[in-house]
Amino acid sequence: MQIYKKKIAIFQLKVSIIRVGGFLLIFLLTSCYKKQDTILSVVVKNESGQVVEGALVELKAEPTSLGNIVAINMENTTDDLGVAYFNFNEYYKSGQTGVVILKIKVKQFGLYGEGVVTVEQEVVTETIVVVK
Repeated sequence: MQIYKKKIAIFQLKVSIIRVGGFLLIFLLTSCYKKQDTILSVVVKNESGQVVEGALVELKAEPTSLGNIVAINMENTTDDLGVAYFNFNEYYKSGQTGVVILKIKVKQFGLYGEGVVTVEQEVVTETIVVVK
């Protein structure tokens, strides 16, 4: 009878070690993941294809349903390379599919342009807007 109890105890110990090892393996694999930045890069060009410096880029996302109350209103000015950058890390949560569809409006000294872009998760999404 004692041999039987020892075998059961050894079996239970092996099962416990496997469970703890599995837990540690899963913990280590999931804790190594680092969320990447979710960035939108808007390049502004004029009709001749030259970049436009100092243009005001406005982004707007309206709620798509009553349950979705996320409204985004952001603006930035293009740099000397004609690019305006927007960071969406606060809007994107790990495991989420997609981030947002945005309306883009660009203004600069009587020139105007607009577009629509879908921001993808954990990448730099780049779009070009031409002002006329």
